[in-house]
Amino acid sequence: MALPNFNIDEAYLIGSWLESFFWGIYTLLFGMTMYSIYQKRKDGINRFTTVSLVLLYLLASAHMSLGLVRLIQGFIIYRDTIGPIEYFASVFIRVNMAKDYLYITNMFLGDLIVVWRLYIVWGKSILCAALPFLMCVAEFVAGYGATSQWLLPHPNGWEMLRWGTAMFTISMVTNILVTAVIASRIWYVSMRTRQVMGVDSGGRYNRVILLIVESGALISTAKIIEFTLFKLTPGNATMGLHAMYILYEILPQVTGIVPTMIIYAVNNGFTQRDDYYTSHKTTLAFATQTDNEMTAHTNTSLSAVVFAPSDEAMAAKKANPERGVMGELTLKRSPSSSFTESQV
Repeated sequence: MALPNFNIDEAYLIGSWLESFFWGIYTLLFGMTMYSIYQKRKDGINRFTTVSLVLLYLLASAHMSLGLVRLIQGFIIYRDTIGPIEYFASVFIRVNMAKDYLYITNMFLGDLIVVWRLYIVWGKSILCAALPFLMCVAEFVAGYGATSQWLLPHPNGWEMLRWGTAMFTISMVTNILVTAVIASRIWYVSMRTRQVMGVDSGGRYNRVILLIVESGALISTAKIIEFTLFKLTPGNATMGLHAMYILYEILPQVTGIVPTMIIYAVNNGFTQRDDYYTSHKTTLAFATQTDNEMTAHTNTSLSAVVFAPSDEAMAAKKANPERGVMGELTLKRSPSSSFTESQV
């Protein structure tokens, strides 16, 4: 079955328009998020996530700006000489190369934030984050290797294709893997909490979990679609399906919007507070007010705890097995089995 014909100039025109739309949303969200971080500055600033958010926004803005420059050059300045299709297909043009470098850097930084979230959720386990981190480095090298082929005296088209395929593949696998591991960890901790405490951790806590999973799934889904369209893109720029370039234009904005949206939602109380993105202080304390009422208070993060009955409660249980031990709980931190300093 023949694929529909969708030229590369049409794809870039639509993609750039959509990118400007998402950039407007991103700018508004970024401004509100930075203001919320500023308001909470007394609690401390997480430099890594804050600096990463700023860099992501700057990269996304530069990418969008170069997209406008390319539209002007492709459809106006070089319309009667090179032609729009040939212009957009010519990666060796320096402004096109610069835009590709921005895309690769943005993708690398966005994936690093995903890996950082994995590192935090798994109790700052370097072992858990080591492989995904190396995969991020590999995708960065592959991306720069593909684009930099045009700087060589004799560029090799097949080498560019191999490097490019490696970049898209590694990025997609990294996001899918990390999202699955984060989701499984959160699900396990939530399940253990319900089993030990005998209550559902629903409400705002579940919304935090849902937000984490959905945000990871959003980027992973976009990566899968991008890779699929990449494989369907022909080598001939004048014919075939070039829809990949629509998503190619939008992704730098999506990569920045997702983590920014999470931080804004958490800082403004739309979900249970988790300020680890913006604060180093993280505690989680559960207390019992009555026999039938339990309340939870969070300072700035979903910090992992292991729930254990106190000695008095265990003695009471032995004396009266029907009473149970849910009335008294002590909190013990366990770096090996705790959900520590959860960065959503």
